Parts: sequence; structure tokens; C-alpha cells
Amino acid sequence: MEQKVAKKPGRKPINIDIEELTRLSGMGLSERQICAAMDISNSTLTRKKHIEQIEHALKKGRAKAVAAVSSKLFDNALEGKETSAIFFLKNRDPENWRDRQEVITASINLNDVISGAKDRLGDSLATKQKPRVINAVKSTHKEKSNVVDNQVSKNKDTK
Repeated sequence: MEQKVAKKPGRKPINIDIEELTRLSGMGLSERQICAAMDISNSTLTRKKHIEQIEHALKKGRAKAVAAVSSKLFDNALEGKETSAIFFLKNRDPENWRDRQEVITASINLNDVISGAKDRLGDSLATKQKPRVINAVKSTHKEKSNVVDNQVSKNKDTK
């Protein structure tokens, strides 16, 4: 009699080849491209990235790719290829080699400016007489030559 083997419920385990993962990551491929090359889904790699071996393989491969490109860039810069030299210097010494301009923003408080000007002028403003304002609209006189002066004090009006 044959016995039937019961299938285990759940997903089939997916094993990721660590050496292949390191090699593909070292070629400069993105995680999405690595998944396509290894025939696994993006979500599988994302779920398994917390596993130390897989995380280490991705980092190791990326480090190898960056080291290879950096080495080639450095060689090109030493050979006198200007673009490589400029790129290298801008990224390795950005304080001295940059072509972007810094924008400095400032705000001015006009009240401070005006009060500072008044302080500098001092008492010269206090000695000037204020101009007299004449209100011709409220004139009750029919003659145009007689205009009401609102600036006259009451003491002068009574005299």
C-alpha cells in the first residue's frame, strides 16, 4: 500500500544564493534588477534583507562596485582627463572645489532702520517746526480768501 504524503501548508521556501547576490550587487545593479536576474520578487528580497548574510552580501557587493568605479575615476583623473579630475575633486573636497553659489537670505526690520536713523539725527528733528495743516473743507465763510485754520489755539481765537 502506498501512503500519501500530505503537503505542508504555506509557501515554498525561497533560498537566495548569497554568492550570486554579492556578484550581482557588485556589478552595480539595483535591488529591482537583482531580483529580476535571480528570478525572485522584490517583496521577497525586501522581506529577507533583515537576514544578516543577505544584508552583508548586498553591502559587500555595493562596496566592491563603488571601489572599482572610484579606482577607475582616480586613474582617469591622474591621466589628465579633466572631467574625471573635476568630478573627483568636487566629491572628495567639496569645501574647496564647488561651482554652486550660496544664497544668503537676510531680513530687514524697517522699524529698527527708522529708529536708528532717528537716533543718528538726534535733536535736529525736534527743533524743526511741524507744518501747519489748513482744513478748507470745513470753512463756513463764503469768501475764498477766508479759510478756517484748525491749528490756531483757542487762546488766539478769543483775542
